[in-house]
Amino acid sequence: MYKRLLIVLSVATLVASACSPSSTGKKIVLAEWQYPDTVNPYYAQGETDIEVAGSMFLNLVDVTPDLRTVPTLVTEVPTLANGDVKMNGAGMDVTWKLKSGMQWSDGNPINCDDIKGTWQWVMSPDNTGLAGGTTGWEDISGIDGGTDTTCVMHFSKVYEGYQYLVAPLLPAKYLQSVPTKDAPKKLYPLGDLKSGVYDGPYIPTEAQADAQITTVANPKWSTISGHAPNVDQVIWKYYADAATMLQGFKAGEYDVAQDLNDSDIPLLAGIDQNQQVIHDSLTYELHAFNNKALQTKFGSDYTTIIKAIKLAVDRQAIAAGPLGGNVSVSNNFISPLTWYYKNEGGSVAANPAAATSLLTGAGWAMGSDGYLAKSGKTLELTYCTTTRQVRQDTLKLVASQLKAIGIKASINPVPSGDLFGGWNDVKADTKCNLQHGNYDVAEFAYVSPLDPLGSYNVYTTQGIPDNAPHNGQNISRISLPAIDAAFNAVKASVDPTVVKTNMATIQDIYTSDQNTYELPLYQRKDVWLVKPRIHNFTGNPTTSAGEWNIGDWTAD
Repeated sequence: MYKRLLIVLSVATLVASACSPSSTGKKIVLAEWQYPDTVNPYYAQGETDIEVAGSMFLNLVDVTPDLRTVPTLVTEVPTLANGDVKMNGAGMDVTWKLKSGMQWSDGNPINCDDIKGTWQWVMSPDNTGLAGGTTGWEDISGIDGGTDTTCVMHFSKVYEGYQYLVAPLLPAKYLQSVPTKDAPKKLYPLGDLKSGVYDGPYIPTEAQADAQITTVANPKWSTISGHAPNVDQVIWKYYADAATMLQGFKAGEYDVAQDLNDSDIPLLAGIDQNQQVIHDSLTYELHAFNNKALQTKFGSDYTTIIKAIKLAVDRQAIAAGPLGGNVSVSNNFISPLTWYYKNEGGSVAANPAAATSLLTGAGWAMGSDGYLAKSGKTLELTYCTTTRQVRQDTLKLVASQLKAIGIKASINPVPSGDLFGGWNDVKADTKCNLQHGNYDVAEFAYVSPLDPLGSYNVYTTQGIPDNAPHNGQNISRISLPAIDAAFNAVKASVDPTVVKTNMATIQDIYTSDQNTYELPLYQRKDVWLVKPRIHNFTGNPTTSAGEWNIGDWTAD
């Protein structure tokens, strides 16, 4: 699933607790159905990347399951109200008060130099493939504090998303040990994860490609949380697919199943309901349209073709069929759980007759093979997705719906690493890769970010990854001045009313004919399976998922 950034909101929230010291000899085995491409959240493109990173890295602040922002590495969340955010001409100053005495896993102190080092690393011209780009970081003019723990971040412009910017904090000395140009491969390398430096509750000791990642309790985590992790070892076990992973749970092969959703609910028969954790999610399934590829194929007709596809796809049939009625069709990319959501209403019914009318009006005519053609070119599209069966079933249904109006859809399920691989992680010609734009239409999932700017680099021109340094996640390659203007207005204000107004404008555009970039299919649910021996597991609707409090889990 493509729960990628959208900015990583939280990777491992710490909650003050009266937990007992580490339980000697205790271990937990977690399961996932896709192996990560990276554990560095700044390059992370998939949910599996973010999950495992959630046990290794910490943010300055995090988000709880009830969507409250809480301090993690700091003593309090800076706001205008508490005086830690101050307007300074056209810009602003943000004071971050780090907890004293905190240490990285290598024993070095955590201080303001690490915040400054993270900023300088992100902004290095040699840094390529950043999922969130440099949005917000580029507005910082300086960071004061040095080896102290009271750090002042100076912004030359007002930046709305300041609270979630440092997600996670990285160790300055370790960053300096690897040339930035080599960071995608040599900073936290999957082949040698133990060489990295961490501040999360668990640190990696071994990684076996496509099979397992072993982590152990971070002995320095107590300098941050006040107690040692409650489990000595956490093992991540990776399966070939979700169905095999579910069989593994039934066979007792592991303790917690990750990255399941509503499509897996029918497969939970025979599993005790007390071992099922099911929540409403911030995630939605979608079809993304590659505007650049489609324009190259079909010229000026590409927008008409996209509009026709959106009319022809019967989302209600998808919800009732492959999804078994466990989901609700949506017209919005923003979850109703967020504070800036706008109910756009509108019909979710398909209208194939209107789709046919659009294509006929553009000069497309039905050929003897049953498909539309124009100027000798057949209207054929490459659809890409992961190997998850529900997505393949969905696209088979969509292909039949499109065939009814004369569009030929070629379905291409590929490994998640190929679909979601970052700019530096896969070859430029990798079939169906989103970052490199090797697709026409793709099905995956996004997360509605709690912070509105979490989707800045997904929808603004700045986020198109084609140009060096290849940052951002605008894999639809859209460029709409009205979206850029509204997002920039959000970016430049800390007034909730201004932010909500402009996010409403963005949602208005999304539900209008200007949207040639996405078709939302349905709002999803998060599903976890948890054995009775595991305690303090709650799950989280943000990208931090189940690992948001992993340091506080206990095991019998």
